[in-house]
Amino acid sequence: MIHFKTYNPSHKEKIIAIFHSNAPKYFDLEDESYLIDFLDNYTDENYLVVENNDGDIIGCGGYYTKEDRHGIPWVMFQQGSIGASNLLQVADTFYNEIESRIIAEGKMYPIHINTTQLMEKLFNRYGFVTYEKIKDGFGKGLDEYKMKKVFDQ
Repeated sequence: MIHFKTYNPSHKEKIIAIFHSNAPKYFDLEDESYLIDFLDNYTDENYLVVENNDGDIIGCGGYYTKEDRHGIPWVMFQQGSIGASNLLQVADTFYNEIESRIIAEGKMYPIHINTTQLMEKLFNRYGFVTYEKIKDGFGKGLDEYKMKKVFDQ
């Protein structure tokens, strides 16, 4: 079982540690400064941390609304914290939480995410479609996949 809390600055060091647990496979280490800038300047009530039953922070992510679109920034989980057998259940629970919050806002703008080729199939599962690919866009071997989900009107 997982629980959601709004991010606050006391979570910053744990989020950076989660980032490091996912680098270099999912994130380029050079992106740490972008993560810190995001945490220091752009988080709000829509950026969440994920806790397990023991109260340990095991993940984070959220959404933002900008002009006529939603975006999902900096989604990640501590490597080894979920277990392969629980991965899809946790991912589904987390994504459904984010999407339900977006829907509750009442602005049915498309949701955008920039991710890598490693996560494309997971986001396809939630209705995202890739519309652009940039080779090595997130660092050597990490192609940037720009994906979008459009709500049925």
